Amino acid sequence: MARDLSYLEPAERDPAQLRRTGLILTAVMLVGGVLIIWAYLGKLRAQEGDSRPSIVQRLTEKFGARDQNSQAFTTEDLEGNITLLTPLDGREKKRMAQSLRMMKEVAEKFPNDKKLRFVGITVNPEDDSPAALKAMLDELGVGEDQRWFFLQAEEKNARGYLRHKIRLETEEKIPSEDKGWTKRFRSTIVFIDESLHVLDPKFDFNFADEVQEESQRTLRDAPERADKYNAKDHLDDLAKLEKRLYEILEHIRKGDLKEGTND
Repeated sequence: MARDLSYLEPAERDPAQLRRTGLILTAVMLVGGVLIIWAYLGKLRAQEGDSRPSIVQRLTEKFGARDQNSQAFTTEDLEGNITLLTPLDGREKKRMAQSLRMMKEVAEKFPNDKKLRFVGITVNPEDDSPAALKAMLDELGVGEDQRWFFLQAEEKNARGYLRHKIRLETEEKIPSEDKGWTKRFRSTIVFIDESLHVLDPKFDFNFADEVQEESQRTLRDAPERADKYNAKDHLDDLAKLEKRLYEILEHIRKGDLKEGTND
């Protein structure tokens, strides 16, 4: 039976505990113990029931920024639309690639849906000027699509709004052989509905890709462990997560949501 990938950011669990757990899982992965992750994710899956997206909180505090055309933009402009939002950092194109690829795929799948919005907020405004953000959109091939908005604001305001209002962490810690723990950029997609509700689950395609690649390596190099932990179930985690994203989008279109935590 296909695994429900909403586990990546379970809506009903404590965010602080999830962050701590995420660090532990990342550490385990990087030291070669990723199979333990799958056992843990199996427990999360067993706890999942209702597959509808969950309301985290409503955006009542306005966030102001400049878009790629140096035009004023606020989160109030998103009301009445369905938004896919992700953090940006022009120095982290590799880390952003999966999220932007997925957002572009959604845009191309629904080219005439005027209620879709695709938003990125840079956490590196010193380098990511409106002109640089416009260049990113052009490079992505969506520069002429008026549903896309890449935004620049003061770094402190951008990071604070993403973390405390959107509930997106823009950094994660991973173990380093020579530096102990080191930080890296975290690229995640979150949905915001027409009423400005921030929704769970969130979508971390980099994480799904890492688990998928690790399962492939394990099947190749340690098949005895792969069988024990059902590594074959994770050979297409990216595709499963993509399917899950479209399922969530359909729920949002129908207004089929569930109440979540508003802490």
